[in-house]
Amino acid sequence: MRQHSIDSRRVIDDAMSALGLSYDMTTDVSVVREILAEMKVDDLQTSFQPMQEFLERIVRQPCDLGAMLVQVRWGLAAHAPAVVDFLNEALSKRWLSRSPHVDKAVQVAYVLEAITAAMCNSPVFFDDYVGHVRSKQKDIGIDHEHLLKSFVKMLPSSLNFFGTAKAISIDMAMVYFRVGRYLGGSVDKQSVDELRAAGRISLLEHKLLLPLCGRGRCVCNDWLRINIYEAGITEYENGFTMNAMAAHVLAEHVLMHCHPESFQLRHVAPEGPSGDFYSSLTGEDHYFPVVALSEGWKSLYLTWNMAFILGELDNLHFLFPKLLIPSVLCSNSENFLGVRIVSLWVSINSALLLSFHGVDKLTAPGRRREMAAAWGEINQRHAEELYQADVDSDTTVLRDGFETRFTRPYAKLAKQVMEFVKR
Repeated sequence: MRQHSIDSRRVIDDAMSALGLSYDMTTDVSVVREILAEMKVDDLQTSFQPMQEFLERIVRQPCDLGAMLVQVRWGLAAHAPAVVDFLNEALSKRWLSRSPHVDKAVQVAYVLEAITAAMCNSPVFFDDYVGHVRSKQKDIGIDHEHLLKSFVKMLPSSLNFFGTAKAISIDMAMVYFRVGRYLGGSVDKQSVDELRAAGRISLLEHKLLLPLCGRGRCVCNDWLRINIYEAGITEYENGFTMNAMAAHVLAEHVLMHCHPESFQLRHVAPEGPSGDFYSSLTGEDHYFPVVALSEGWKSLYLTWNMAFILGELDNLHFLFPKLLIPSVLCSNSENFLGVRIVSLWVSINSALLLSFHGVDKLTAPGRRREMAAAWGEINQRHAEELYQADVDSDTTVLRDGFETRFTRPYAKLAKQVMEFVKR
């Protein structure tokens, strides 16, 4: 990536000031209680003691937000140059302003960060949280044993077609995450069959896992490219072609550089000036999915996905924080995809539950298209730099590939999905 001429930390501090944020902020107990109720986890009980204590503490007393904001500042300056470029433009065009929704988003981030970090480090809390959320979904008729029925049930009240499809497709990754931990990372047909026979996974989970068991190729690449192109097609169809180009570069970069996944024993914590909370999650190391993605790829993914959310989705106060929490923004690049899967699953299911329970949808800023288009233009520049550095120096190859890919994009995506399932 090119060297920046702007002062990243000054831009970030100025953006925070414009948004009414400061490093001496604390949580508001009433807002935290509202957030937990909207996420349907205000009655969550877990045997993982650090998180049980956390959940009890945050509804009784204000908690410091400064340490998290300091770490986010560090992560943006260190890992997200395109985001800083956008903030600089947003400041010049006076797009940033104070809002109670921004204040709430920061407190959503505080809760989401704790949940994500705990799920990454504790299989016990992972199972407790996923089981709790799925029980809440069953209460409203969503049964993940029956994908088609659940899709039809979710679609009318959900984010949009993309949001519904993403909520269902990400379940496959969560199943792989959980079962990989059970098996110490050795996911093959025999071990999956044995788990099903023992009743530790459902019939649907058994079916979802089997296509991932082949080891003759980089299995993770196919699933990851499908998920990127799902969003890229939405952007292309809605006129955000420059950000769709960033999606294309991300997907092609994955195709050209094999990034085999593995499960490794490790404690997962963000880099940078992290606080004491993460040390409370240590204990025995647990298996965690590792994918050797580059820092450049991670940086482009973060900024591309932020611009996508701004341009396409509502309830940004629940969806934006999933990319800005320290566990994601400040992650080691090897841990990034695993942490990102967890934060996405938690946030997108929270947003879906908001809609189902009649909580008023928070629409995006009125100038969202202008803002998202400007961000997409920035992202395209960074995407082309990554492509030239790591894939092919000839950008005409990139543009020809982009045009080919987005000619009848849904047909090409359907073919990708079918090839993935038939393996």
